[in-house]
Amino acid sequence: MVAVEPVRISQRSSHRRRVLLRIWRDVPFPGWMRQVFLRVLNPSFMVGAMALIQDDRGRILVLEHTYRREVPWGLPGGWLKHAESPESGLAREVFEETGLNVTVESLLAADFWGSSQLDLLFRCTVQSGTYQPSDETGLHKWVLPSQLPELLPNQLALLHKARLFD
Repeated sequence: MVAVEPVRISQRSSHRRRVLLRIWRDVPFPGWMRQVFLRVLNPSFMVGAMALIQDDRGRILVLEHTYRREVPWGLPGGWLKHAESPESGLAREVFEETGLNVTVESLLAADFWGSSQLDLLFRCTVQSGTYQPSDETGLHKWVLPSQLPELLPNQLALLHKARLFD
């Protein structure tokens, strides 16, 4: 379990917050204006979703990504589009990269990478299809966790957080 430090809010800040919340509740701002306020006042970040796909022997599917020179091997996945659910976006990304139809089952780990990227790792199961390389991927291989090639640091961190190596 991770210990979380309590957030301390000064009395002045607390009073200001209560006043602003009361204004938000009581003033009939139009919906479009409320959306603009929310976008300006809240941070934005990109959301990436990755698939942990294992076969019946516990091997993990890794792909050679054609656009990454330094660390080409990695998990299937990619960036979510605007208003796309993580499950739908991940299923779309896996299909685009591999030709495989997957069921997105459970969230295994989530964490920020830097200040503007939220990464999600989901367990996925192949439902149908055979591997087909794409513009984004070339080779693929199934490897045991102990034999994983070098991965991007954010992917490796999520695999550790999901306790894949325990």
